[in-house]
Amino acid sequence: MKFFTRNDILIVIAAFAIVILFVFPRGKASSFAEVYHDGRLVRTIDLSSDSEIFLDVGMVVKVQDGRISVIDSDCPEKLCVSQGAISMTNIPIVCVPNRTLIKIVSSQFEVDAITQ
Repeated sequence: MKFFTRNDILIVIAAFAIVILFVFPRGKASSFAEVYHDGRLVRTIDLSSDSEIFLDVGMVVKVQDGRISVIDSDCPEKLCVSQGAISMTNIPIVCVPNRTLIKIVSSQFEVDAITQ
């Protein structure tokens, strides 16, 4: 007795391919990041040029290869440092003790799997 026919396997592969297209991000990453402190925009950072930036809130951010990361912070646990570099708009860097948010802004309208 056969459990799967050739057509069943093709349907599963096609469904898997459709899911992959909607889940993984498409397009190129944005080229700007915004830094918010206490909910106010304090700085816009260009991600196209590599640099190290000292922020007035006690943090040092590094821009390299279109990604941004916190490399030093005066907060006690340094969770923002251990988060690593980000390059997409869906995951921000948050430092709660410093009340700081770093997020990458999109220059174009992005649609993900949920909003489609």
